[in-house]
Amino acid sequence: MSPRDETASTALAPLTIIRTATVLARLPLHNLAKKGRVPIHITRKNVHGEIELYWQVSPNPAYGEPRQLAYKLDTIVIHHTIHTLGRPLPTVLRLGSIAQICRDLEVAISGNGHARIKQALLQNAFVAILAKLRYTATDGTERTLEAGFTRYSVVFTGERRPDGTHADAVYLLLNEPYWEVLNHAPTRPLDYDYLKALAPAAQRCYEIISYKLFAALKYGPPHAQLLYSEYCTFAAQQRSPDYTHVKKQMYKVHKPHVASGYLESVRYEATTDAEGHPDWLMTYVPGPKARAEYAAFNTRPPGLARPRWAPPPPASLQTPR
Repeated sequence: MSPRDETASTALAPLTIIRTATVLARLPLHNLAKKGRVPIHITRKNVHGEIELYWQVSPNPAYGEPRQLAYKLDTIVIHHTIHTLGRPLPTVLRLGSIAQICRDLEVAISGNGHARIKQALLQNAFVAILAKLRYTATDGTERTLEAGFTRYSVVFTGERRPDGTHADAVYLLLNEPYWEVLNHAPTRPLDYDYLKALAPAAQRCYEIISYKLFAALKYGPPHAQLLYSEYCTFAAQQRSPDYTHVKKQMYKVHKPHVASGYLESVRYEATTDAEGHPDWLMTYVPGPKARAEYAAFNTRPPGLARPRWAPPPPASLQTPR
């Protein structure tokens, strides 16, 4: 084992594992750009011309677009709460006080900090989703999500809850389509501490490529591939038309993963998309951190059943259409 491998392996012990629903984690909800707007509207058709995936996200202009803080709130605080509760989930989740959420997200505990957290909660609560998709549930059955919905309502400290009591903290009231998917969708593991330490764009990259890297480690070949256009679609990032800007944009996203040893290397190959526009195939070689994560996530103590999550079959390693 090289010194770099030894350092990465030592740093990974122990991992703090969080499991997120694969169906929703792969689809974008937040605009992670610091400025400008990236419309989130995905339509994918099968070979017969039938829509197999439709995903449209519409922010509420009264509260603004959910951006980086709203994304961190969702992935660090809310997903962690969901992870700790197991299944079936209750329909009411207690997040804790605004001050506690500030601490979790490293936001200053001040009047301005409280206001930012409240706004981010409302941005997340009021963003509208129009969806049509199918997924395989944890019991092996095929399920469909076809609805226009918001994910949850929010009740702040002191406000009245549906049962008539006054809230002693911030609570989320999960709406049925969201609750249904969370209860039945497979989950995938991520390193919570690593996730928390990353900037939003790099965090989103981790969420997207981890699934493909684990599949590569399980099935081979020892690398994963993703089109730049595909990454921009599912990360809700601006797509650049020339290689100079692409490399500069993705360098910032990939840099912490290379530095941590999660990625050993990234290379680009010029290609075109289905409409003939310039595109680039990104090839990722997993580093020692990714290999250590894969080993940790797939190791279980004697007598414990293996989690239902598993990487997708080899077909998922093919270049996206």
